Amino acid sequence: MSAPGPDSGGTPDEVWQKFLMDSEDAIRASAPREPSARDRTPECRPAPVAAEPVEAVGELWQPDDPEPAWRDLDGRARFRRAARVLATAAAVALALTVWSRLTGSDAPSGGPGDSLVERVEEAPATLPTAAPAPASGPASTPATAWTVG
Repeated sequence: MSAPGPDSGGTPDEVWQKFLMDSEDAIRASAPREPSARDRTPECRPAPVAAEPVEAVGELWQPDDPEPAWRDLDGRARFRRAARVLATAAAVALALTVWSRLTGSDAPSGGPGDSLVERVEEAPATLPTAAPAPASGPASTPATAWTVG
């Protein structure tokens, strides 16, 4: 930090108090304002807002060679257009096929059901039963048994 100079506005404590007391509105009011580029240029004034929609000035862009409708084409042109559509569809199908091969789908060659179901080992015809209970007595009573007295 530098020491306060003759034009700094006072001691550091006074400057700090002024900083604490200033509000945002006071700072905005006292700050210098630079004019915008539009304000600095005298010939560029904002146009008045029109109540009606503005018509286009000049010619609107039109494609140089618009494609004719299907009914206006002769036989060769129809064939070329149909071939273009089929070639595009074939290119998309080929791209999708190559993409699916490159992503590494390791699905089995069967139908979609084969990839979702796994074969589980066969369950035995009869299920094993629990072991016979030991003879009753104080040693065979579980620790959680309740007695009513």
